[in-house]
Amino acid sequence: MSQNMSPRIGLILVGHGEPPRDLPRHIVKEYFELLEKRRTEHEDERFRHLEEEIVSRPRTPENDPYFYGLMAIAEELRRTQRFKQVWAAFNEFCRPTLPEALREACSSDVDVIVVATIMLTRGGHHSEEEIPSAIEQAKTFCKKPIVYVWPIDSSDLAKFLLSQIEKALMSKMAV
Repeated sequence: MSQNMSPRIGLILVGHGEPPRDLPRHIVKEYFELLEKRRTEHEDERFRHLEEEIVSRPRTPENDPYFYGLMAIAEELRRTQRFKQVWAAFNEFCRPTLPEALREACSSDVDVIVVATIMLTRGGHHSEEEIPSAIEQAKTFCKKPIVYVWPIDSSDLAKFLLSQIEKALMSKMAV
């Protein structure tokens, strides 16, 4: 812990991730076909190769606005100066992955790691299964507390949406 006794908090912001728009369609098609089936050893090797090709592809605002959208949210959270460090991570299709971000956070100088996702509604496989699983795996080697911000209170989500609805209506009515 830091000398002033306030914990240094690191935040990992998790988004879903999307294949880049300029990825050739045949690669996307083959990837999803292999994803959905029971794979042979050869097919599994091909799947891992395709997955690596997808996550390693360079991102631009034009080919992956989702990636840049998550990065913009992470930057806004950095600007609050409430966190010692802020990392962005993705469940799939992009780097850094959540396990990669967790490894980096665990080896950083933060005292506590907070994991928050922008996938906010209950029932999602990523938020309810994959993220907790990655956190549990990280806890096997990470000596720092890891706090997962989940589930998000439905009334808080409704209030947030209501404020956005009111903002949109006011801007449209003012025209």
